[in-house]
Amino acid sequence: MMLFLMKLIGIITVRIDGFDIGIIVNRLRKECKVLSLNTKGDTVYAILPFYCESRIENISSSNNCVLEITSRKGIYFQFHKYRKRYGFVIGILVSIFLAFYLSNIVFSIRIVGTDDENVIYEVREILEEEGLKTGAFIPNLNFLKLQARLFKIDDDISWVSIGNSGSVVTVNLRLVTEKADTDEGRIPCNIIATEDAQIVDINVLVGHLEVLIGDAVSKGDLIVSGYVERRNGRVYYYHSIANITAVFERTVTFEQSIYERKVSDGETHYSRSLSFFEFDIPLPDFTFLDGSYITDKYTTSLRFLGIELPVGITITEYTEQVYKLNIYSMDEAEKMVFQKLENYEENLVGDYEVLNRDIAVEKSDSSVKLTCTYTLQGDIGIESPIFAK
Repeated sequence: MMLFLMKLIGIITVRIDGFDIGIIVNRLRKECKVLSLNTKGDTVYAILPFYCESRIENISSSNNCVLEITSRKGIYFQFHKYRKRYGFVIGILVSIFLAFYLSNIVFSIRIVGTDDENVIYEVREILEEEGLKTGAFIPNLNFLKLQARLFKIDDDISWVSIGNSGSVVTVNLRLVTEKADTDEGRIPCNIIATEDAQIVDINVLVGHLEVLIGDAVSKGDLIVSGYVERRNGRVYYYHSIANITAVFERTVTFEQSIYERKVSDGETHYSRSLSFFEFDIPLPDFTFLDGSYITDKYTTSLRFLGIELPVGITITEYTEQVYKLNIYSMDEAEKMVFQKLENYEENLVGDYEVLNRDIAVEKSDSSVKLTCTYTLQGDIGIESPIFAK
């Protein structure tokens, strides 16, 4: 194996004629890495690695022997004859650089998972804003961060995965689809109470009513049963359907501090290092960071002609954390708690009719506290599946 490798890299075949070949043979064995050696009369024939050429010349000259190099073979000698042809050398180096560079840039972006041209156009716009576009340097891209960003911005996407194969980046999408109708809605079930309330109206379409109008129920109590026993003694299970209207109270509390410390993201700085196997070699960076930062680190391997190399670029992202102390007046804090109450009513109370609302505001040196007690009316029934054997 060693002989084959050396023949591929470069070897010389020599003939040495002299009077004392024993000295020549001993010196060759001690001072050179001989691949093959034999003698015939006063002549020595040997095969040596290319880097032993100057050494064999010295040995022959110091022992008054005649040296003849009969052949030079291997890659070394093929390139050696072009050593003064600088254009040829530069061309090889430029070709290697271009092959390396082109192996690590984005040539094409494939959107998989949808045929909707509007969605594809929107996704491409978002990716371009985040730096993923044709010609982008792949080691500078953080695919995990791009996935999270794309999922956050586009509400039509329920799942996304981004990866690359060579210079082609593939974006796999799954779009949000409307829930298909299934037979699961016909599973036998009871209807139970979701609140501590007083029943004011009942409309039962399927099932056996367990309470009366005017009764008080607690959260979790059975209102309509899907378990019905007939006069013939046989038991049937039904998917209960009913509208249970009740009146109940709900209390919520909101508080706004006079002194509020907020944290926001500031400038983002990047440092790069060259990864070689498990070692990181920091690249020159003259940015000095001061303050509080959160870090995110990711490594992208470099490729050459589609082959992933054990060399990569590690990018550490430092996002500055800016701390700001907001000081509010009592009037401002009170206005903010009422805004919180308004947001709550828009999002969580909309399904019920508000019969009454009692608001109490407490102020202290450090905060404003708002407590609201609602009297609500609406449907308090919820399905509870019956797992019958």
